Amino acid sequence: MLFTSCLSQPEIPVSALSRFGKGIPLATVDDDRLEEVSGLVASRTNPGMLWVHNDSGNPAEIYLLDSQAVVRAVYVLGPDQRDWEDLAIGPGPEAGQNYLYLGDIGDNFTFHSENYICRFPEPKWPGTAQSRNGTDAIYLDTIQQIDTLTFVYPDEQWDAEVLLLDPLTKNLYVMTKEMSSIRTYCLPYPQPTDTTIVAKHLLTVPFEGANLLDRLVAGDISADGQELLLKTYQQVTYFIRKDSAQSVAEWVLQPADTLPYLAEPQGEAIGWAADGSGYFTLSESQIGSDLYLYFYPRRSESN
Repeated sequence: MLFTSCLSQPEIPVSALSRFGKGIPLATVDDDRLEEVSGLVASRTNPGMLWVHNDSGNPAEIYLLDSQAVVRAVYVLGPDQRDWEDLAIGPGPEAGQNYLYLGDIGDNFTFHSENYICRFPEPKWPGTAQSRNGTDAIYLDTIQQIDTLTFVYPDEQWDAEVLLLDPLTKNLYVMTKEMSSIRTYCLPYPQPTDTTIVAKHLLTVPFEGANLLDRLVAGDISADGQELLLKTYQQVTYFIRKDSAQSVAEWVLQPADTLPYLAEPQGEAIGWAADGSGYFTLSESQIGSDLYLYFYPRRSESN
């Protein structure tokens, strides 16, 4: 099966098959810190909030946003980052604890032999405080407890922008950005922190990408592990799991739907709402283009 039918033009109108409605611009994004957002997830510990991060050339920080795309908290992870490209959220080593997984997996020129995933407990924002002039102050903190998962591919180095966490197994998946094919690799749970992991190559799917807009740049698995979103620069594709025993490799090979998506300047971030009520998208900024946080609500069964 070629990904062409899924990630290129749909055979029937999106509105005829979509389980989701048109995008709603929740807010204009005008914070200079959010100029190159590459990953987005909905917080589980801070209801109604979103976690985002930038990619290469930016501080090693993650940002907690409210529904109006206002930065409420900044958390520092370290002195630098190579090329953070995606963010996942869900279970990890400690039962009952939500973790963030930050993928340092971008490699535009495939120079690097090793790749990294930072795993740490999701921070709990203490809430709004006021600055001396009476306005809401941004909370600043440093992440102290970080597990670094180091991995290599079993064949050659790849440029990737999709990091997925399967909450049913706690396995991690990396999907490459290449235009001629999409390669999927697995880091099975438990992921060791004291040795280099050799990722398992699961499958290579032929992908007839026509240009740079067809490259795979974002993805997210829903909190219940039943729904998957994959995103190129110009399209969002939706996969539903047949049953909990279905592997990710089987999942991405089955027929998929094309979902509503409003064109963005350079959209590289997508994430499910924590309750599954829809999905968010956010773009990198470009000169002369307005930037919005979009939400695509799930349609009711009666619609």
